[in-house]
This record gives sequence, structure tokens and C-alpha cells, in this order.
Amino acid sequence: MYLTFACPRCDHPNRSEELSREPELLCSKCGWKKSLDAGKLDLTGASGECLRCGNGDLWRQKNFPQWAGLTCVMVGAVTSSIAWGYHRPVLALGILMGFALLDMILYVTMPDVLVCYRCRTKHHAGDFSRHGTFNLELAERYRQERIRRERTAAESHRSAPTSGTSPIQQQ
Repeated sequence: MYLTFACPRCDHPNRSEELSREPELLCSKCGWKKSLDAGKLDLTGASGECLRCGNGDLWRQKNFPQWAGLTCVMVGAVTSSIAWGYHRPVLALGILMGFALLDMILYVTMPDVLVCYRCRTKHHAGDFSRHGTFNLELAERYRQERIRRERTAAESHRSAPTSGTSPIQQQ
């Protein structure tokens, strides 16, 4: 199993080594490091816990870039519309059916990844069949949590005294 994650310190995207060989997460930009306990490490994904942040809320999705899927939909819609505009309904429907077949083949062949709601870390190459798919309500809860955390950090940063100035001088 390997992970794709954003560094919690510098937010740089990273990809871990195979965790069975090297049980640690390392940021290639700032050097942030998290060692994983090899004894407790479940590389099948059955533990149900994010290996980066320890969160238990994870969802299963296909390991396919969203931009590529949307591009296929747009190309299919545009080309079938052009065929329909030239009064070729059989060709237009054939194009749509071809893209539907391509979508079905990709859905069957693409592996699943497990994604953490809190930190968006992707866990690759495991058996994630027991995990559920995306839950919008749960995602919204974590989105609101992230907004509150950022707002609190920004307010505490603004209210912190600047160096060289005492709290009395700031008032």
C-alpha cells in the first residue's frame, strides 16, 4: 500500500514509498516526517483508519482523475451533438453508446482508493470493499470543521502580539 497526501506543514503534495518496505510518511519539500508503527500497520485497508491523520471516516472511490472523466463526457456530448446537427441520429446515438461503453469498461477496470474526509489522503492498493462510498453530509461536516479551524487560526494569528511590541503597546 502507498499513500498520496498533502504535507500538514507546507501543504505540498507527496506520494509515499511502498509502506510494507518503508513504514513512514515523508514530505519531499519541508522534511516533515511521520513514522508508522510497523506492528500496527494494516496494509489491507481493513483497519478503517487514515494512516496520515488517524481519522476513522473514509470513503471509497475509483482511482481515476475527475478531469479525465469530465473531458470524456464533454467530448461525447459535443461530437454526438454535431452528428445530431447533421441529421445523423444513428451516428449520434452510436457515439453516446460508445462513450457509455468506455465509461463502463473504465468503471470495471479501475482500482478503488480510500480517501480520508479530514485530510484527503488517498490510500492506494488495498482491499477497500467494506468501506462505503462518498457521503455528502459527512463531507460537509468536515468542510465546516476545516473552515472553523482556518478561521480560528487566522484570528489567533491576528490577535497575537507582534515581535518587539508588548501587549500593552498594541492596545
